[in-house]
Amino acid sequence: MTHHEVYRMRELDEVLGPLNGLEVADGWLLALIGKIPVLLPLELQDCLQSLLGKRIGVLRLDGYRVRCIDGRGP
Repeated sequence: MTHHEVYRMRELDEVLGPLNGLEVADGWLLALIGKIPVLLPLELQDCLQSLLGKRIGVLRLDGYRVRCIDGRGP
């Protein structure tokens, strides 16, 4: 995956879709949400790990807010 293909969320951005994968790269967490590779802070790894395979939403609003939107969340 090249540098320009990664999505960097800005304030008030939201990404929705199934969480298809997680990867640690250069001190960041690369989350594949739907078909979008999203760069996130590494501290979200534990939270997102438990949501792999589920439909999620990540909102950037004074930090990052993660929610499970498929009704099968923790």
